[in-house]
Amino acid sequence: MLSYCSKDCPDLCSFDIIMENGKPAIKPYQHYFLDVPFVCTKLKHFFVREFSDVKSYVKSATGKQQPHSHKDAVWETAQFLKRNRDKKILFINGSGSLGYNMYYWDKLFSHFPNCWFVEGSPCDETGISAHIEDFGCVTNPRITNLERADAIILFGKNAKNCSPHLYAYLKKMKKIRKKIVYIDPVKTATAKIADKFIRINPGTDGLLAAALLEEIVPGEGYKIDGIFEKTGLSSGDFDYLKESIQDGKTAFIQGFGLQRYSNGANIVSWINKLAVYTNNKQFLYYGKSSQENLYKPDITKKHRVNIAEITQKMDEGFFDIYAVVGANPVITYPEPHLQIKAFAEKPLICVDTNYTETSRYADYFIKSAGMFAQNDFSESYFFNIKGERTALSSETLSDVQIACRIGEILQTDVNLDRKNGTEPVATSRKYTNRALELKEPYVEKDKFRLLTASHYFYLNSQLAEKYRNIDNYVFISDKDASELNVSDGDLLRVYNETGEFLNRCKISNMVENKTILVYKNRKLIKGWPNMVSKSIPTDSEDGLAYYDTFVNVERSDG
Repeated sequence: MLSYCSKDCPDLCSFDIIMENGKPAIKPYQHYFLDVPFVCTKLKHFFVREFSDVKSYVKSATGKQQPHSHKDAVWETAQFLKRNRDKKILFINGSGSLGYNMYYWDKLFSHFPNCWFVEGSPCDETGISAHIEDFGCVTNPRITNLERADAIILFGKNAKNCSPHLYAYLKKMKKIRKKIVYIDPVKTATAKIADKFIRINPGTDGLLAAALLEEIVPGEGYKIDGIFEKTGLSSGDFDYLKESIQDGKTAFIQGFGLQRYSNGANIVSWINKLAVYTNNKQFLYYGKSSQENLYKPDITKKHRVNIAEITQKMDEGFFDIYAVVGANPVITYPEPHLQIKAFAEKPLICVDTNYTETSRYADYFIKSAGMFAQNDFSESYFFNIKGERTALSSETLSDVQIACRIGEILQTDVNLDRKNGTEPVATSRKYTNRALELKEPYVEKDKFRLLTASHYFYLNSQLAEKYRNIDNYVFISDKDASELNVSDGDLLRVYNETGEFLNRCKISNMVENKTILVYKNRKLIKGWPNMVSKSIPTDSEDGLAYYDTFVNVERSDG
């Protein structure tokens, strides 16, 4: 049975679902650019997790979670929405489980006169906005174009963890003697494949791109005083990069981390300009949402709230009801303490495959069968491929069935023209030459910058159970640890005016210069990494500057 994975990963793995010893198993399909098919560890784990034996429930008048059949929970939720149709509803949806089918939920909630939809995304929206402003669209060339490049420069692209099939292809490129340069504030496992790893100060990739462009095409970039001090590069690193960028022969691959600063769109745009002015547009790669270049259904969203304003409005009591579908904002959005307070005070509806840190506060929880239980399709975030899925039979209702059943009870049309959605929108980059200012990164002196990275073994929106102790540390440099007088295994308190978390110390060469790293899907000793995150907008105003989180760090006695 044909299927694919639509979890929050750029690769989009297709596979057949086969039966082995009476249980469903995965037989990977081949990515056209690789020799051996494979799927990642997290997909193997989530294939089982999607069909977990989780019960739906509805809270009683005393606040007790009363188990319900899935169908009864849908009925009770629909009746609640019917009674409160005119109330202010905040609708938060995730993109990590469904492809085109997420539009069923959008259409359902568009019929509520005071429903507020989130404008922006915590994922990739800032970089997408930069590409659309620069090129009129966001699209990638075929990955096999890399075979015509002499050098491949990864700007913050941790392919080993975040795009394992790209990493496998880069290994192929390495074998045919392509030069690979990896630029990142964090020395991740991707550095192993690079001919040269260059550590850069966080948020300064745009400064670097502008300075390189000025050297290569005078008058198009910026001559920056103190460029080496600002970026953390040596003159040798700078010259190595300059020599690596050849006319029409150099690939630029941008990671999502670039756009998680308050100057994130500016960073992406300067790298775009560097690629264009060195005649390397055909080798420029970023990413996109899985529906970015598919025809979108005509759905009217009457009210929108910017993603950076959500927690403030929650704290003000602006919304009457919260509806969260396939998302876990308590550990993915900033300021979770404000969310938890709001969810405790106002009714919360959750639809998910499993219990989450958000659903524990739900008044209505509906268990969905997950991505494998419905026909669906979407594009890869990174590669020029599209996945299609045939539904696997399940006794639990799928998201589409839940949304349509609620619509039926409310006598609301939730149907979509899926046929139109399958047709990709034609896209072609055309660079717009515009005055491009240069934005320096935000810095708070005498504090540590917190970076939160994706881990290969789990998703960004779920806390790891099976892999909770793998790389479960606050990573800190030897120099910074020495100044704090802390050692491996010491309990660290990481805090600011927003909140705090506690976890064990790990001295590592992954980070330097008052930067600490925590994987965002680990179960910490206390709290989660986003406990200290603030709702800071990026310069495109549709994303969150997670990497502009500054904290104090000290040893804790627990």
